[in-house]
Amino acid sequence: MHLDIISKLREIAKNWVFWLILVTGIAIFLRLLPALSNAAWGCDFGIYYGLTNSFVESGELFNPYQGWGSSYQYFPVLYAITGAAHWITGIDVLIIMPKVAPIFGGLSVMIFYFIVYELVGDRKKALLSSLFLAVLPFHAYQTSQAAPMTIGHFFLMLSMYLFIKNRKNIRYSIPLFSSTILLIMTHHLTTYFYLISIVFIVFVENIRKKEWTQSIKRDSLYILATSGLTFSYWMFIATPVYEGFMNGGLKLGSIQVDSNFTIILFYFMFFSMLGLILLKRRFNLFGDKEKTALKPSPAIFFLTIVISLFVIAVFSSLELPWGKIYFTPMSILYSIPFLVIFSFGVVGFRHAIFTRNGSFICGWFLALVFSFLYGMITLNTTILPHRHLEYIVAPLSIMSVYGMYSILKSDYGFLSKWKLKLLKNQRVVYPVIIVLLVATNAASVYPSYLAWEALDESYETITDENLAVIQWMDENLDRNDTVVASDHRLVLLAAAIGFNTTRDEAITMWNTSNLTECTNELYGVNKNYGMVTHVVVDNIMRESVVHIGFDGKKIYMTNESYEKFVYQPFELVYRNATLNQDMEETHWAEVYAVNWTFIEKYLKEP
Repeated sequence: MHLDIISKLREIAKNWVFWLILVTGIAIFLRLLPALSNAAWGCDFGIYYGLTNSFVESGELFNPYQGWGSSYQYFPVLYAITGAAHWITGIDVLIIMPKVAPIFGGLSVMIFYFIVYELVGDRKKALLSSLFLAVLPFHAYQTSQAAPMTIGHFFLMLSMYLFIKNRKNIRYSIPLFSSTILLIMTHHLTTYFYLISIVFIVFVENIRKKEWTQSIKRDSLYILATSGLTFSYWMFIATPVYEGFMNGGLKLGSIQVDSNFTIILFYFMFFSMLGLILLKRRFNLFGDKEKTALKPSPAIFFLTIVISLFVIAVFSSLELPWGKIYFTPMSILYSIPFLVIFSFGVVGFRHAIFTRNGSFICGWFLALVFSFLYGMITLNTTILPHRHLEYIVAPLSIMSVYGMYSILKSDYGFLSKWKLKLLKNQRVVYPVIIVLLVATNAASVYPSYLAWEALDESYETITDENLAVIQWMDENLDRNDTVVASDHRLVLLAAAIGFNTTRDEAITMWNTSNLTECTNELYGVNKNYGMVTHVVVDNIMRESVVHIGFDGKKIYMTNESYEKFVYQPFELVYRNATLNQDMEETHWAEVYAVNWTFIEKYLKEP
């Protein structure tokens, strides 16, 4: 009986389905962890929660939105999926919403497995690539949030997989266009990354061959159709994207191209790429290089790590130009596991390019790298450089597997003795290396973001005490006569249930102890809000940071700036706190009413 059980376990362990389920489970669990540890997760959660409630109540996909930011109401797939989950389960939107999107984020890793398998035809490489993507910090962190972007990653992967399948069988055309339309309606930035990726993939595949690929006509028609659908959706439905994203995305210094010309330029560049392929073949512009034997280069691997650490060290004292952020010593430490995989990817690029469908993999990677460099060089505030990283790690995960294989399974001179020992113990050593990479990257996903000094300004945690405050306000305050001041997380939650708020305009009141210095903000002078009636403060604002937006401002409360709320004109009207076993408060949130009678009696109006 015992031997039968062992035999069955061995049989299961040899089945790729078992390992895919395990990898997918790891991906989903890692992305669900913040939602399981907190009441909700994501500094913009209030926006999506409010729009989901509007969808549930009205049944309409496109609902009016007057809050912070723009265009959120025009990308309703997240709200529809969450609403459907609410109707099916009966679970309250506030409870189910933080859980639904991260599951889709984890499932995007499962689809990625099938993409890699279609490309490389090797289940081990596909599983390992997917395992790396499951734990890489940029992808795992971003797809942990109940945000349109998370669902966007899912439909990007699904569309990429169906794009590959459609090349072989036209019957996949309907599923492909269905997935593409859902992607377009989910998240505009993810759609942008998908569109440039497939353009570069087709270009790189064909520029490296003497003949057109068999799917060139189908690929070109699909690119033209997808771009046409995308631009049409932005032009006629998601108009803020057409007016803002399209205008702001293409610029160089003071030169800015309007939306219409951006579309013309896109098609000009696409057909120019096809023309360049024709010229290359006609005149043999780049020569026909034969595949050369590639020796693995540990030197490139170690050099990449050294250069990366040097760059990070430089920006530990200098702000990154596009985001006004910099590295702390702890963030450098947490970055090391990712840098190892990144360095494997750098080595793997030149190996992947010569493998089956290597042009597809490298074209995908190059599209995102060139867009990243463009955003960095132009200091772009629309196509933000750091937003590329969560998308780049997908092709990077594939290349890193090639890089790791090339280094660990080949002979390289000065490490030959070490290599001999490795070969003797490879059944143990290889899994240990993989487990270490996976474990350290997984462990760094959330601590690494807290370690970044700049990312303190976008604190993601929403506590039970925060929700208790919002519920109390909902039950006790008049929406028509209330203006709420708080940080970005909490004003968005207040706005989601119909309260007027200060959005991110109240700044001075959080870091000054002098009441007269923040009187103008309380009155709403030169602001887009009226007289503040209530102030909400929680332990995150008091002990960590007051998140007021993404423009590089970081506001920290002091003892004095917090203690002013103890005195008039502020009056504590509600407080919720949780105690641990030692009777110490772990989290708390407070609501203060503003006594305008006191202000008008003792302070001069501005």
